Amino acid sequence: MSKEGNVHALHETNAAKRRETKYMKEALLTARRVMAADHPIGEIVGSPGTGKTTATKEIAARLGGVRIACWGGITRHQLLREAAAALGIEGHGAADRMLAERREADPETRRLLVVDEANKLNWRGLEALRYLADECNVGVLLVGTELYERQFASPKSRDYLVQLGSRIGAKRCRMGLLDRAETYAHVLRPIVGECQDKEVITRFWIGARKGVWRDALEIAQECRSIMDAQGVTALTMPVLDAALAWSANRHAVEA
Repeated sequence: MSKEGNVHALHETNAAKRRETKYMKEALLTARRVMAADHPIGEIVGSPGTGKTTATKEIAARLGGVRIACWGGITRHQLLREAAAALGIEGHGAADRMLAERREADPETRRLLVVDEANKLNWRGLEALRYLADECNVGVLLVGTELYERQFASPKSRDYLVQLGSRIGAKRCRMGLLDRAETYAHVLRPIVGECQDKEVITRFWIGARKGVWRDALEIAQECRSIMDAQGVTALTMPVLDAALAWSANRHAVEA
C-alpha cells in the first residue's frame, strides 16, 4: 500500500475509534429503539459542540438511514422535499409521491430519517415529521440543541407538540462533555498517538473546555499538523501550547 493509502487507512481507523464514546453509544441505542418502536420518533439533544452532527452521520451510516439538516426559516414543504430527496425521490411532486409510497410501504421496510438542527423547525415542520412517523413507516430521529420546548407556550401549537412529546416518550438522550479519559481515548490518542504525560493530557482536556467534542477535535488536529511540520512523533507541552494558542486566536477572530 502507498504512503497515501496508509495515511487514509489510519485516518479511517482513527475516525472509527473516535466514534465510540459513551454519548455516541447512547445515541445509537436511542436510534435503534426508535426503529423498533410502535411510535418511531425520538430525540437527541445537547449543547453546541458536543458531537451531535457527528452522531447524526454515524447513525445514518450504521443503521442504513438517511440524514437531512435543517436551516433557519425552513418551511414544512421544504422539509418534506429534503426528506423525499434523501429517500431517493426527486422531481415534480416529490414530497407527495414520498408520502404516498411510504404510506403503502411494507412494515418491514421502515426507513430511518435523521433530522439534524431540528431545533430550527417550527411547529408545522415538527408536525409533518410526526405524521411521517405515525403514518408513513418512517423512523424519525430529531437532533438539535433544543427542540420544541419553547413552542409549548403557544396555544396554537401546544396540542400538536404535546402529541409529539408523548410519542417521543423515553426515546431520547442528551449528549454532553467528555471526561478526561474519553477525551484522550477517543480524540487525542487516535489523532496524535500514545501520550504518557498525564499533565499534557489534562491540559489538552482543559483546553478543550473540559471535553467539548468539537474543540477537542480541532485542537488535536492542529497538534497533529504541528507535529508533522516539525517532524516529531510524540505530543509535547510546547506543541500543545502552540495548538491551544492557535485555537484561542481563531476563536478571538470569530468573536
